[in-house]
Amino acid sequence: MPAHELPHRHIALAAAAIAGTVAGAVAVVLLWLHAEDLAPGGRRLEQPYSRLMPGPALQSAPQIDLAAYRAEQQRRLGGSGWVDARQRIVHIPIDDAMALLLERAASAPEAGR
Repeated sequence: MPAHELPHRHIALAAAAIAGTVAGAVAVVLLWLHAEDLAPGGRRLEQPYSRLMPGPALQSAPQIDLAAYRAEQQRRLGGSGWVDARQRIVHIPIDDAMALLLERAASAPEAGR
C-alpha cells in the first residue's frame, strides 16, 4: 500500500466498532429502564428533603409598599401626636424638636467654667 493512501478498511472497522458499542450501550439502558417500569421520559427522583428555604415570602415588586412605608415615616417625622396620653408624652415634628434642643443647649450653663 502506498504511503499516501489511507487504510479505508481499518477506518471502516473502527467506525463500525464504535457505532456497535454506542448501540449496545443504548440497548442496555433501554432494557434496564423497561425492567424498572420507568415511563418514557422517566420521573424525577423523590427527594427526602424539602428544597424550599424557610423564611419570609419575598415580593416580586415591593416598590408600592416601600413608597407607602416611606410616606408614612415622612408623615410621622413631620407630624405631631400622642405617644402615651396617660403619661402625657407627645411626638412633635423633627424640625421643631431640633430647634428646641438647640435652644436648650444655648441657654444651658457651660460645664467646666
